[in-house]
Amino acid sequence: MNISVGILAGGRSSRMGTNKALLPIKGIPFIETIIKECEAFSSILLSVNDIEPYQYLGKKLVQDELEGFGPLEGIYQILKAADTEYTLILATDMPYINKAFLKSFSSCLDKPEILKNQQGEMPGCIVLRAENMLEPLCSLYSKHALPYIEDMRKKNDHKLRILYDWVYTIFIDIEDLGYSKDILLNINTPEEYNTIKK
Repeated sequence: MNISVGILAGGRSSRMGTNKALLPIKGIPFIETIIKECEAFSSILLSVNDIEPYQYLGKKLVQDELEGFGPLEGIYQILKAADTEYTLILATDMPYINKAFLKSFSSCLDKPEILKNQQGEMPGCIVLRAENMLEPLCSLYSKHALPYIEDMRKKNDHKLRILYDWVYTIFIDIEDLGYSKDILLNINTPEEYNTIKK
């Protein structure tokens, strides 16, 4: 599959109080669990705050250049470093994500005749939607979006929804893929973590 995966593991985890990416589920850190589910993709990149804890994974690591830009900066650095046109961006704290779902979603790129707009352009962003809520941290982004993100960084805009207004974007409903929003559950607090461990 000629698509890269970029996993955002550089968040502050302020509500959790510790680095979520390295928290274990059944003895395996979140980050390793999601990497395993992405092994069919051509390459995997990690956006991290600190390189040292992640070197053992043997993946390409990128870091933010600008602080305070949230996921947008991580996506920007991943897209710059990726060697494919499209990259599937994922948050690190979604323990129910699996190979079958990721294949189903990313296979939309096999249908360019559906994706292209009237000018024949492929989308810069393919955003997953669940129950009419956007899921930007489980979505596909093209290198075509990079100039727009660069402009947003200059203007100090860091909301991903702004990007979708500027670049050709299509939305795919998770229900049309045969899944529910439950597969996108993310873990933010110690209470949520303790619940999922049980």
